[in-house]
Amino acid sequence: MNHRAWVFVGFGFMIIVALGFWGLTAGGDTVSTIGTAVDHDGGTYTTVDAWTIDDPMTAMMGGDGANADQFAQSGMPMGQMSQMMSDAVPEGMKRVAVELNLEAGDQQMDFPADQITLGADGETYSPYGALLADESLTPGSRLSGIVIFEVPIDTGTATFRLDGDAPSVTVDVSKGPGGQPVTTHDHED
Repeated sequence: MNHRAWVFVGFGFMIIVALGFWGLTAGGDTVSTIGTAVDHDGGTYTTVDAWTIDDPMTAMMGGDGANADQFAQSGMPMGQMSQMMSDAVPEGMKRVAVELNLEAGDQQMDFPADQITLGADGETYSPYGALLADESLTPGSRLSGIVIFEVPIDTGTATFRLDGDAPSVTVDVSKGPGGQPVTTHDHED
């Protein structure tokens, strides 16, 4: 190989190393997935599950019970669920639930409800309702909760954030509880 070829090889190698280093250090917005513990305010939170909530009319009238089972497993009685969602879902929208577990470290962990968001298709949505008991945890304590959002009906993949500084967590809200099809109700019955 001649001298010029070695210069090109060396230059190419330096570019590859520089891009690799940039790839490792860039990325200010880390994206996690369901089940991954995310650091937050001296503690962690884990997004356990996410799903589209069945039509409220179906859920309150019994439906197939999928939402009731999912909410009960997370510690929310059916009565609390129906109080949160007794009104009609706006036309073109759906309600989605994000279930999470929070665990404080050796200091108080704060998670103000007004900073929790769900992002989809370039839009950011604030919670429609939340069952998080408090907005802070004492050192070493744990909390399970559910946050409800109203998003466009065609939303599939979204990004959940416990606050604006926390890494986002990718969630699939295209299916019902346990990955089942979403139950609908004909309001004219």
